[in-house]
Amino acid sequence: MSETAPVALPAPAPTPGVIANLAAHSRLDHNAQGRTYASLLITYAEPQFEDADPAEVERLMLGVAYGLGAVPALLPRTAPGRAPSFSVDRVSVARGGETLVHFDGTPWSLRVARSPTWTRVMAGVGQVLLVVGLDQLSPVASAAEVDEYIECVGAADRLYATVSSVADRPGRRPPALRPR
Repeated sequence: MSETAPVALPAPAPTPGVIANLAAHSRLDHNAQGRTYASLLITYAEPQFEDADPAEVERLMLGVAYGLGAVPALLPRTAPGRAPSFSVDRVSVARGGETLVHFDGTPWSLRVARSPTWTRVMAGVGQVLLVVGLDQLSPVASAAEVDEYIECVGAADRLYATVSSVADRPGRRPPALRPR
């Protein structure tokens, strides 16, 4: 009798339940030239009262990454100058300053906690760096814990990233795709 390797299940498009379990950590930072940029780290929220299966969390977060058009990220020290993929209007700012993140394959969006300064800067720049971590992180992680997470998960090649343009409203089609 021969043993067969387990069949890997495909990464699914994010469901409402998965989206509800996502944590979004917004941040403003500066690049080497001193220009401000906005980033959003998306992780699976660490459950409070139960354990989550790491393999299942990874599968679900790969679905999130693929739903955003993200590619494996490399930290600058390992591959300087490599840019993440570019996605069009994955992020929109709705009336009242609410920020939404949109995924392929599902009509559901991730609502980002309100941060007027982050939203204003992100919308002003017109782009946001979306980073998806394949491991769990507490939704109330401190800035130091987020930094440590990025270092550890990034060193293990478990981050995906894309740069998204920012739409001025949900559902807006980018200029290149609008009918003439």
